[in-house]
Amino acid sequence: MNTIERPGHLRIHGENSLFSQVNPAIMATRATSFHYEFQTKVEFQPDHYSETAGMGLYYDSNNWIYAHLTYSESFGETVLRLLQAKLGERIEFVDHTIPLPNNMVELKVIYNVGYADILYRMSDDKDWNVFIENIDATYLSDEGVNGVRGEIGGFTGLFNFIGSVDSHQHDSFADFDYYTVKSIS
Repeated sequence: MNTIERPGHLRIHGENSLFSQVNPAIMATRATSFHYEFQTKVEFQPDHYSETAGMGLYYDSNNWIYAHLTYSESFGETVLRLLQAKLGERIEFVDHTIPLPNNMVELKVIYNVGYADILYRMSDDKDWNVFIENIDATYLSDEGVNGVRGEIGGFTGLFNFIGSVDSHQHDSFADFDYYTVKSIS
């Protein structure tokens, strides 16, 4: 992570997959409320589908939700996509793809007692658009993974995160303009 290369931004260089227990490139903060929102603005120029950057909810390397920018070969440009890990299973939301011609997007997650809405906008002066609503995140908890074979549970608790993955050549990076978290009453 570096703030010198682009002052006023947090630059995160892509590292290992979020499934990896070694060197995932994330910055995370613990969830401290049952109803809150967090958001960021990310700029990313991937040139391969194995390069991603974005934000999400993280319990451990087997359990997370990740809204991210990546390169789409079928679209020929950067797109917004959603990927989920649930008890070690990779779940791709192939019907949720938004082209991002400027390689930049603001993302917001609204978390409400185990369920999350993910929103996006492509410009500060635009309204928020729903990317996915009411995604079940109840399993991102000690209770959600305890007792499931292969899961440890009771380890970290829920985190919000921003990050970057580069399973291609480890040469990509993402610039994050801001990161905010606020409780909703």
